Amino acid sequence: MSEDDEYIKALEIQRRNFEAQFGSIEDMGFEDKSKTQVELEDEDERSSQDSSDQSSGEDEEDSEFDEIDSDSNEEEMDFLGNDEEQDDIPKPKVFKLNDSSNTPLPVVSKQDRKLLKSGRAPTLLEISKKEKLAAKQQSKQQSAKSKAEDEENLANDLKLQRLLKESHILANTLEYSGADLTLQTIDFDDPTGKARRRALDSRIRELASTNSRTGGLPKKLEKMPMAMRKGMIKKRDERIKKYEQDARDAGIVLSKVRKGELRDLDAGRGSTSSSDRLGTGKKIDKRIRDRGLKINGIGRSTRNGLVISQGEIDRVNRGGKKGFRKRR
Repeated sequence: MSEDDEYIKALEIQRRNFEAQFGSIEDMGFEDKSKTQVELEDEDERSSQDSSDQSSGEDEEDSEFDEIDSDSNEEEMDFLGNDEEQDDIPKPKVFKLNDSSNTPLPVVSKQDRKLLKSGRAPTLLEISKKEKLAAKQQSKQQSAKSKAEDEENLANDLKLQRLLKESHILANTLEYSGADLTLQTIDFDDPTGKARRRALDSRIRELASTNSRTGGLPKKLEKMPMAMRKGMIKKRDERIKKYEQDARDAGIVLSKVRKGELRDLDAGRGSTSSSDRLGTGKKIDKRIRDRGLKINGIGRSTRNGLVISQGEIDRVNRGGKKGFRKRR
């Protein structure tokens, strides 16, 4: 069996399955071109057989028959041309659906059933009530939808705020090492190891900052050797000074730091924050100022001279408030 025969056989099987499910093509208003093609092939075979039988006769008859065959072929071609011209004319298509439709039937409300049973038309008041009820239901659906969207937006905002607060921690995290990379953390999206510890620590401090005087920071620094702490503080101050000097030379404007605090360059590094060991502020040396003897004098001495207030002048001149005497 050739490939063409197999292809024709597959098309025939497909046509039978289609007709079994949707009905024949002729019932739908279309023309079955496969049957017309088969009929034309049968006619060609019959004409070829007739021509072979007639060729066994005399030469004159053969010539006459050839002329007749040529005339018949021309007539057939003319007939087929007329058929094609007729096929080109647009015709209305008729569709016959035998299967039941899957569209749901309209739901009739209880009030509509009562109106149908009573046999009267609905009044304007009933129509307005129905429209108000439909508008109320639609507004409820829209409010529920908007509420769900607001909740989703709020959750996304919280995630974004947390990401911005912990971005300095995540930015300094390295790739997984051999100790951190396990079967449990190989496909884990959240931070692991030191970054996870720092992230949890920052969240706990944020919660504790609401009722804490130190803003969530520990009240006391971690215990460590004093010489080591002094060396770390000195190295930190030198690094901050060099960083600010390089930025000043390059023309970069850095963010301002609060009075008494230091610029944190080690944010997000290590498993423990440097503020737990070194603190966040500058060390202020206590200065003893000799203010002299506490004498009840008048005015205050400034670089511009002695400044005397109006209250002191009134007190000296017995002006202002009157003195109260005790009653016996």
